[in-house]
Amino acid sequence: MKLYLRECRRIAVSFVYFLFIAVLIFSWWGKFRGVTKTETDRANGKASENISFDRPLLAEPKEDDEYFGMKTSEDNPEEIMTGVTRVLLMEYKNNVYATYPLPLRNYKAVSLGSKEQARVLEILCEITGLTQEQLSNLPKSYFPAVTGTIISTDRADYDEEGKFHISGKDGKSADNSGEMDKTKKFMPQVTYGRFKELMMEMETMIGEEGSHYSVEMMITYFGISEMSYEEACVEYDQTIRGDKVAGGFARLFCDYMGLSLGLYPIFMIVFLWMEDRMDHMTELLYIRKVSSLKLVLTRYLAGITMVLIPVILLSFESLIPLISFGSEHGISIDCFAFIKYILWWLLPTVMIVSATGVFFTLLTDSSFAVLLQFLWWMIDRGVTGLSGDTKMITLMIRHNTLRGYELVKDRFHVICMNRLLMAGISILLVILSVWILQQKRKGKINAAYIFGKALGNIKSKFSFIHTK
Repeated sequence: MKLYLRECRRIAVSFVYFLFIAVLIFSWWGKFRGVTKTETDRANGKASENISFDRPLLAEPKEDDEYFGMKTSEDNPEEIMTGVTRVLLMEYKNNVYATYPLPLRNYKAVSLGSKEQARVLEILCEITGLTQEQLSNLPKSYFPAVTGTIISTDRADYDEEGKFHISGKDGKSADNSGEMDKTKKFMPQVTYGRFKELMMEMETMIGEEGSHYSVEMMITYFGISEMSYEEACVEYDQTIRGDKVAGGFARLFCDYMGLSLGLYPIFMIVFLWMEDRMDHMTELLYIRKVSSLKLVLTRYLAGITMVLIPVILLSFESLIPLISFGSEHGISIDCFAFIKYILWWLLPTVMIVSATGVFFTLLTDSSFAVLLQFLWWMIDRGVTGLSGDTKMITLMIRHNTLRGYELVKDRFHVICMNRLLMAGISILLVILSVWILQQKRKGKINAAYIFGKALGNIKSKFSFIHTK
């Protein structure tokens, strides 16, 4: 216990730990801070500076409400076809097709050749039932003022009372003429099944993942529709009874914190072990009576403890207002939601990052673990969706929304398997780290020996190939 406390104090006074806390707070401040206050203020009827298309999460819906929030689904395929066709027409005219390819999902513009462009025109003509000339001379009101995530700014205005409104947002022309045909208002001339086939062809032509024409992206951007009163009641019931209010906030908090904890602790862990080498304390460390198991395990646990302490403290900024809101409205709040999600959701991430740092630092006597973890973090961040995309080897569980209780519930077993796998790999790396330290203390191996043996094996294989 004394050694554990000494290691915790050692970390607490180190410059790299202060730097870790500063980066962690900066990340939390820019992404999550104030989210809870905004939601509780909205539920209490106070105006918010942040514009949102969602109804207040903590306010009980009433049947006479004018608006019940938005949902994302395939319930309205015509809306999806309208939005995607609008984007396709814009990208066709500019010959610039936006994509976000793996593994990093950075923006990449793709331009098509004349043959492919001609095929895109054929697809547009089939979907709209219009000719090339008609497509080039569409009226402004051809597409609705609001289409999924696209808003026509040229049709946005303020009325005499200064209230913001969008003219013709029901899809009709601004002059309210009753005549509506396929040349004046978009009306898909294909079925939704055929439309998806054509969009799959678009994906193939573009040749990159992450375009607007994948089913996932079409639904995400254009499968947006208004919820009914009944649907809003179901969501509210999930929030109050299923999540006990705090669950959604705890998940969003862990989503943002997970992005930081998937990388930043590696610097602290590597520094902790490299400091002995920099201070020429390695030989003294090797001859100490403390066992390798105790030394590695103590430092490993101390590192995890010091990483989680500021995370737990930051969670109170959200938990305390929720408890206050619950007491004011007579609603039961899960006071342990944040600590439960931190231990279940974030702890395995911290464990695997810390274990990677310990293992590869002891193995190589270098900061190679930082580079390795950075690459894993970048790839994992790129290939994992924002919500409900947990895989067995996902480093950071993502759930970038206060809503979506059903996503976690439906994939609960996958998340548990993932977290157990990360924890299991961590324990294995710690065991291997203990063995490596034991061998080093006995003088049987060192970094030069390990690298020399690895290079020798590679050289022998190349020599064999060359001889053959």
